[in-house]
Amino acid sequence: MKKLISLLMTFVLVVGLFAGFSLNSEPANAASKTVIKLGCWGSSPAETELLDNQIKEFEKLYPNIKIEKQVITGDYNQQMQVKFASRTEPDVFYLDVSLAPAYMAKNVIEPLDKYIDKNDVKDFETSLLNGFTRNGKIYGLPKDYNTLAIFYNKDMFKEAGITKAPTTWKELEEAAKKLTKDGVKGMALSIDAARFIPFMFQAGAQINNGDKPVFNTPQAAKGLDFYVSLLKKGYAATPKELGVGWNGDALAQKKAAMVIEGGWMIPFMKDAAPDVNYGIAKLPKGDKEGDLVFTVAYVMSARSKHKAEAAEVIKFLTGRQALLMTAESGLAIPSRKSMGGVYTQKYPERKPLVDMVRYSKVYQFGLKGAKILDSLTKACEKLYYKKVKDARTALEQAVKEIK
Repeated sequence: MKKLISLLMTFVLVVGLFAGFSLNSEPANAASKTVIKLGCWGSSPAETELLDNQIKEFEKLYPNIKIEKQVITGDYNQQMQVKFASRTEPDVFYLDVSLAPAYMAKNVIEPLDKYIDKNDVKDFETSLLNGFTRNGKIYGLPKDYNTLAIFYNKDMFKEAGITKAPTTWKELEEAAKKLTKDGVKGMALSIDAARFIPFMFQAGAQINNGDKPVFNTPQAAKGLDFYVSLLKKGYAATPKELGVGWNGDALAQKKAAMVIEGGWMIPFMKDAAPDVNYGIAKLPKGDKEGDLVFTVAYVMSARSKHKAEAAEVIKFLTGRQALLMTAESGLAIPSRKSMGGVYTQKYPERKPLVDMVRYSKVYQFGLKGAKILDSLTKACEKLYYKKVKDARTALEQAVKEIK
C-alpha cells in the first residue's frame, strides 16, 4: 500500500517528464536469442522467487527468448521517467493502475490488441482490465489485485457477544460500539481517501468523470459523513490517536477490533502478530455494495525493438500457467476469473477479498488523480476536525480546489 501511495505522489510528474518522448522504433535485432528486459520493483523474497520461477517456465517454452529482469530501486515511477528520458526503458515493465492514464495518454506504452486473443481477454476481471484500457485499446494485462475488506479480531468479537461480521452500515456501527471498551476501539480508521472512497461508492457516489472531479454530491457526502461519524462518536480512532503507524499495527497490537485493509495484511499479521486470531469479511453494504481494487499490469514500451517477443512475455506472465503459480503461492490474488476459484479453494478464508472485486472500481481517477485524492483527504480532515459545517461543504470546497 505504501508503494501505491508513493507511486501516486509522483504521478503529477509523469506528463512533463514524457515531453521529449518519440516513437522512433528501430528494426529488431536479428540475434538468435532475443533478450527482453523486464522492469519490476523489489518485493519480498517469496514474491521474488515466484517471479523468477515464472520466468524460468517461460524460458523453457520459448528457448529463443531470454528475460533479463531489472529490479528498479528507489522511487519506481521517477526511475522509469529517467529511463524513458535516456531511452533505456525496459521492453516490458510493471505499471500501477493509478499511473496508467498518464502513460496511455502520452502513448509511451504500446496497445496490445493486435497481440492478444480477445476471447482470452474476457477471462480477466473486467474492472482490472478497464484500468488499462483507453479509447477502446488495451495497454496492459493485469497480473494480480487486492480489494479492501474488514480484518477483525475474532476473540474480541466473541467476548462482545458478536456472532458474525457486520454486513451493513448499521451493523458495522453497532459492532464498533460494542467493541469499544477497556481501552480498545471498535475500529481503526485512517483519514485517507483510499479508505473512505468505498463508503462513497456504497452511497451511490461517483468520484470523477474522466479527468473531472464530480464528488460534490449528496451521495458522496453521505458516505463521508458515515465514515467520519464513527470517529466522532468514539467508536473508532485514527492510527495516530491509537499511537500506531497504520491500521495494521492497530489490529496487530490489539488496539482496535476491526480495520479496513487489503490482502497485504495477511503476510503482515503472520509476521507481526501470529497470536492474533483474526478473520476477513466483505465491506458492509450501504445503499449498495462498493469497494476499491488495486492492481498492477505488465505493459510494453512503445519503443521496444522486440514487440512480438515482448508480447509473448506479457501473455505468459498473465496467462493461466503463470497465474496458477500465483494462486497456489497465496502471495497475491490472480487477475483471471478462472484462477479466482483456485485461489479461494486453497485459501477459503480469503474469499471475501475475491468476492469484493465484482463490486469494485479500480483505484484510478484520471490525469488529476493525485489532486483528487489529496483534496478528498483534506476534506475528510476538515470534517473530522470541525473546520467545516458539514460534509457537503467540505466536498464542494475540495472540488473547487482542483484545477
